[in-house]
Amino acid sequence: MDHTKAGLEQRWMPTPKADKTLAQASPEKILDAIAAQAFENLDAYGNCCRSTLWAIQTHLRKEEPATLRASSVLAGGICGTGQTCGAVLGGLIAIGEALGSEDFRDVASYESANARAKEFVEWIHETFGSTCCFDIQKAVMGWCHDNPSKDAEWQEAGGPMACAGVCAQASRRAAAIILSAHSTKAADCGGVETEPG
Repeated sequence: MDHTKAGLEQRWMPTPKADKTLAQASPEKILDAIAAQAFENLDAYGNCCRSTLWAIQTHLRKEEPATLRASSVLAGGICGTGQTCGAVLGGLIAIGEALGSEDFRDVASYESANARAKEFVEWIHETFGSTCCFDIQKAVMGWCHDNPSKDAEWQEAGGPMACAGVCAQASRRAAAIILSAHSTKAADCGGVETEPG
């Protein structure tokens, strides 16, 4: 396996430079940059969960190396098993990372983050019909890459690019939810909060 393409180790992943002008950009430009980065990440590194999570972390300036490392085993529907889609998991991790609390007793933060995560999952279901990797592949490709013997066919048919599109859409939606939650929180606090986290 070519680890430089698989994105299994962060040391093989160059640190993307988030555009400094994005801090003052409109939410739409930020979301577009996140989606483009997620697409490019999957094209370059081949790990849907990390590609989605990393794009959000980078552009929302919420980089957590331990979380990124932990996400490395969630690609391909959890270790390539076709279960929950890695792009879905990456989006959920980003939402939890940005909106959750480290304090187990902080029930309000848990409930708020959980409500936003459910919003994301509902959007995934509406958009792709499922949160399952193989089901999403069927939705975007008409068939799924459920057997290593299909590798060449999957590549030839553009499967990786279809999955990159799923990563782009999932990262954009998860980031929109995070930005919306933070702007709501800032409005509730008299506009004090200026950046996620």
